[in-house]
Amino acid sequence: MSTTPEFARPGRDDGQQTLFEAEAAWQPYWWGMPEYTAQDLRPLRTLTMWFASDSDYDDFKNMLGLQLDRNQYRTWWPQNRPLQPLEYVWLGTPSATRYPVYIPSKGRAQIALTPRLLDQAGVDYRLVVESTEVDAYAERYGADRVLALPFHDLGQGSIPARNWIWEHAVAAGARWHWIIDDNVRGFKRHDHNHRLSIKRSSAPLRMVEDFADRYENLAIAGLHNEPFVRDETRVPLLLNRRIYSVSLINTGLPYRWRGKYNEDTDLCLRILKDGYATALFTNMLYGKCGVSLGDGQSGMPGGNTDNVYNTNDYRLSFAKALAEQHPDCVEVTWRFGRWHHRVDYSRFAKNALTLRPGVVPVNTHPDYGLRLVRDWRPE
Repeated sequence: MSTTPEFARPGRDDGQQTLFEAEAAWQPYWWGMPEYTAQDLRPLRTLTMWFASDSDYDDFKNMLGLQLDRNQYRTWWPQNRPLQPLEYVWLGTPSATRYPVYIPSKGRAQIALTPRLLDQAGVDYRLVVESTEVDAYAERYGADRVLALPFHDLGQGSIPARNWIWEHAVAAGARWHWIIDDNVRGFKRHDHNHRLSIKRSSAPLRMVEDFADRYENLAIAGLHNEPFVRDETRVPLLLNRRIYSVSLINTGLPYRWRGKYNEDTDLCLRILKDGYATALFTNMLYGKCGVSLGDGQSGMPGGNTDNVYNTNDYRLSFAKALAEQHPDCVEVTWRFGRWHHRVDYSRFAKNALTLRPGVVPVNTHPDYGLRLVRDWRPE
């Protein structure tokens, strides 16, 4: 996309934001990737207002025509108009991926979201399910889309299925293989400080594949989860972080999944400690439905709710398990009403990517068939 779209947000106008900035870590690797533009949205000036009463607050916002609610404490002037859902979308043409796509799934034959997403994107895939659920999935998606695991209810979450998938990819001779969670509901593109839906396109996956094929020491690459990328984000790529939920894995790696909790973080940490690199894309994102925590109300049922997520300890078991596996770089912390693990990824900053022999950088920025469409509606 070579022109600025009409919804593009203005950045700082002081002319100083890049004066002393070093070259971003992602820029040397961004050749052959889609164009990416992001303005510096930090405010140049700020003003704090104090109001003695709610009526004074209401008078002020009405006088200026501000659309604010009582729980909103900050705004821009002029006030930004939020884009409406589907007001703009990135529309493409359905197309296949280069490498096999596996979707481990359990208890979600009728409600899995990822198959619907990949169907409209033109992506072939295989649902990997336990032997007791093959018929239910085959009836819903077709027998040719279902791979049967030779076990069921092992009580180890998705780990046995993930390792079975890895061996299946090895047997198939696939250099890389995708593992995508079954609750991914959509793809988005982050550009010009907006996160817009992608429809009828596998562009995010094909972009990751093209990037992965360049480097001999890249172990895992994937898309970031939309809630963790803000409009203010100014980088399209993060190196040497955890990859999860939408992951392209180097099949030839001498690793396998282990444990019961946080298997994605554990795998990435083992890989990074051995000097390999990972690539997490923030210009292409995925959105997913939350997993039920076993309370019968929140999140998507099925999956590993009963044998993994229903710990009744505010996820303390999750955090402690990872800290025990990696005490040198993981600590347990309480945030947002439950226990979390906090990982220090700074120690892996020197894990630089190495080009495969014969790969030559090209100064192009393909659009992967995406075009910006306004007021799109599904047919």
